[in-house]
Amino acid sequence: MAAGDSSDKTEKPTPKRQREAREKGQIAKTPDLATWVAMLSTVILLQITFHRGAVAMHEILHEMAIVIAKPDLGAATRFATNAMWKCAGILAPILIGLMTVGLLVNVAQVGMKPTAKKMKPDFGRLNPFKGIKKMVGMQTFWELGKALAKTALLVAVAWPAFINATAFLTKGNVSSAFGIAAFTANTALTVLRNVSVAGLVVAAADYAYQKHRVNKQLRMTRQELREEMKQQEGNPEMKRSVRSRAMAVSRNQMIRAVSAADVVIVNPTHYSVALKYDSAKGAPQVLAKGAGAIAAAIRTQAERNGVPIVRDPVLTRTIYKACDVGQLIPADLYEAVAHLLAFVFGLRAKGRAQGYHDAPKPVLL
Repeated sequence: MAAGDSSDKTEKPTPKRQREAREKGQIAKTPDLATWVAMLSTVILLQITFHRGAVAMHEILHEMAIVIAKPDLGAATRFATNAMWKCAGILAPILIGLMTVGLLVNVAQVGMKPTAKKMKPDFGRLNPFKGIKKMVGMQTFWELGKALAKTALLVAVAWPAFINATAFLTKGNVSSAFGIAAFTANTALTVLRNVSVAGLVVAAADYAYQKHRVNKQLRMTRQELREEMKQQEGNPEMKRSVRSRAMAVSRNQMIRAVSAADVVIVNPTHYSVALKYDSAKGAPQVLAKGAGAIAAAIRTQAERNGVPIVRDPVLTRTIYKACDVGQLIPADLYEAVAHLLAFVFGLRAKGRAQGYHDAPKPVLL
């Protein structure tokens, strides 16, 4: 079976994969949902607008009659201003409502993170073979079936209301033009409301299918899941490499610090410890320590910089085990280290600061 086959994608998409898909614009969305919600909202808002408009128009006509009966420039100006604000109050709910509903429906589908990647030119879409494949794909059959179902459902919902309205008008039950207009408007709003509800049912089914299709496309194979987890947690080999480089940098810095030491004590070959005495700190400090190859590097650095090297196996092993790099020696080793430093300073006074020197055994506490 080929790698990446849809049958291999048995794992749910991770949050990272879903986030990347959203950034690419690969999300479940159906334009019909916004369209039918907007239409249903329009019907409801129109009914509210007609009712509020009738009341406002009655008030406007009453105020107009008063102004006509007693003409006055100030009264006419106030009437025009009030009429303008009332008209704005009539239209504002439907305009603001439609904009709000459209925004909320789109945000509910795609979220609050818009992406421009779908707007970038994709020349792969010009491939005729991909176009032919899409023409006979499952998505095409779904769109065709959705269009047929939507048309049939809308006709089934609108047809009874149309027949009833035709029969009512042809029987002459309404004689005045105002009555005919009111009946026609009411029937039209009823048809639009019923059609909108039916369209919402189709749009909801389409959205559920689109969501299922996108989730199926985003499903992952076990290998892809392992690779993503490895990327997030960090490749073990890369971690080891980084740790190794960090240790090498720290080791090189430690060995360079040997040049500032007062003495390097050795075992004579297995261990090396570099000590520095600073009266401000009150006790000698371990600048470097190591075993094997690191011990040899410490000795080489000491030779290059004229740092005295003293053989003292017992003291070397004791400090190596008791102290870390950068740490001051413990109080119970003060006397032994003091004898060592006195020996070293004596060598320096005699001009014998370089090379290997055997120190007498210090007395340990």
